[in-house]
Amino acid sequence: MLWDNAEILTQLFYILQQPIREMELVPDLNYFFKLPVMDSNLQFIREKIADLQTAIMYSMSDSLIKVPNDIVTAVKVDEEGQLWFLSHLPSQPLKECEQSFPARLKFFRKERNFFVEVSGKATIVSMIPSAGNIDNYTANMPESKIAVLIKMTMSNIEYVEPEAQRAKPKWQELAQRIYSWIF
Repeated sequence: MLWDNAEILTQLFYILQQPIREMELVPDLNYFFKLPVMDSNLQFIREKIADLQTAIMYSMSDSLIKVPNDIVTAVKVDEEGQLWFLSHLPSQPLKECEQSFPARLKFFRKERNFFVEVSGKATIVSMIPSAGNIDNYTANMPESKIAVLIKMTMSNIEYVEPEAQRAKPKWQELAQRIYSWIF
């Protein structure tokens, strides 16, 4: 990894030293500034969302015709930090719904001792004729339903682990045992 960065810096230094003529195009330096950076927080959130997979979507739109609240299935979190998920087709025509709307997702599963809340701007990408067309992520969506692919630009992410059970004082444990024994 260190050698890759040294090679890129050498190429950047070489490009910057070259004289630029009036008619010559300016070299594209965006390549050097869009290097893949592994964000450990994004990776952590990606793993937790993949572990939970299902969430409740709340549409925060004030529009009259909006995408209804629904149970959604996460597909992936891409490198730009956008969350892609599947929702059921709303009862009203999709063209009448707001195509871009604020939304909040609450990921939770009983067996896990954590939950994730994500909010941001959601955009309807497309309809999918069968939920089975998107890998294994749609195993819990019925095949007969038509799914809607939505991407969300995550602006606020909350990861919460509830407090662990605190040790009770001995007198409280004794009182609880006596109470359960009597009743």
